[in-house]
Amino acid sequence: RIMSLQDGTNKMSKSATSDLSRINLLDTADEISEKIKRCKTDSLLGIEYGNKERPEATNLLNIYSAATDRPVEELLNEVQDLSWGQFKPLVADAMVEKLKPIREKYDEVTKEPEILGSVLEDGANAANEIASATSTWAKQAMGFTTLAEITQKTVKA
Repeated sequence: RIMSLQDGTNKMSKSATSDLSRINLLDTADEISEKIKRCKTDSLLGIEYGNKERPEATNLLNIYSAATDRPVEELLNEVQDLSWGQFKPLVADAMVEKLKPIREKYDEVTKEPEILGSVLEDGANAANEIASATSTWAKQAMGFTTLAEITQKTVKA
């Protein structure tokens, strides 16, 4: 569970009022670096994990672990003696690298809006066809009829 960059005791949330409290998937490298640089930390020396008095230290270690796909225990051995000024850039760089493929794919997909619009329209049309067929089948299975079917039966009689 990743916590807010502004309060290590609250969950990171896109509904939080401050954009500085979270890292968005499409944040630029500069935005990620700035958010990590400005995130809340304490004045104690060294980096700890699991100390209830230092939730932000635990949070940044969790973020670093998720970004590097390495266990917290392993990372803690490397960073426990670092200052915040030394540790935060490591976290920021790791997050930038972790999110880079998502950002690149997003940029690639959105650089030609007409193609994206066409793909979305094709998908919507295909989904509507399937949904319509499913809805018709379900209505018939439950014995519901349409006004057109009732009218056709009345005209034939």
